[in-house]
Amino acid sequence: MFRLVSALTLAVVAIASQAKAEAIQWVNAPRMCFGDAVPQASGPLASLDLGASPPPGSSRLFSRDELRTYAIQAHEEFSNVDIPSSVRVKRATHRFTAHELDTLVRPALVARLPEGVTLIRMTLPNEYVSVPNLQVSSVQMPRLPKREGITRATPVFELTAGGALVARLPVTVEVQLDERATHYVLERGATLNLVIDSGASRVSASATLMSPADVGDIVACQVVKTRKVLRARVMSVQEASVVQQ
Repeated sequence: MFRLVSALTLAVVAIASQAKAEAIQWVNAPRMCFGDAVPQASGPLASLDLGASPPPGSSRLFSRDELRTYAIQAHEEFSNVDIPSSVRVKRATHRFTAHELDTLVRPALVARLPEGVTLIRMTLPNEYVSVPNLQVSSVQMPRLPKREGITRATPVFELTAGGALVARLPVTVEVQLDERATHYVLERGATLNLVIDSGASRVSASATLMSPADVGDIVACQVVKTRKVLRARVMSVQEASVVQQ
């Protein structure tokens, strides 16, 4: 019995000592630097890249030997830096309330809605855990029906931080479509500039749409001069870019 108690005591002490020896550092950027793991580092050593930061809510554990290996491979001097036996780098996170999330995504969605479409409501999670400096880089809006009335859709928000993609967030919304939303931006037979990008070169030609389309749609276009039919993405009311030859 005494041996069992002693063994358990030693195990608890060992775990406590290990936890105490493990340093914890926080990072709020898409990639980690040596200085994020070891704040005492300076100069080129501090800016040494350690790879992508862990996802929000998770962490990455570095041993002293691993950090020394990074420095050696980069030919950086580290003898005067006190490196802990282990360092756990955690990604800084923020728990967004539904109101905060609404404030973040609503302006981007409203700006993306076609003419004649009005947002009625969004269904958002009560809370959403991500990085503090979250931004909406783009909204992928599904095709809406060409009829008046209320309809549901699920746009996808691309969320970024520091220029790096963090997550794609689908959100269910209800929108009201009036008479203006029943029309296409470009009707069948409309003429626009068809662009073909091939490496560093760009070729353009006048083409007509073979079906009505909205900006962002991929449709068949017929080159006026050669009568050749190409599939292209409508980039604006004046231009389309070939996606398949």
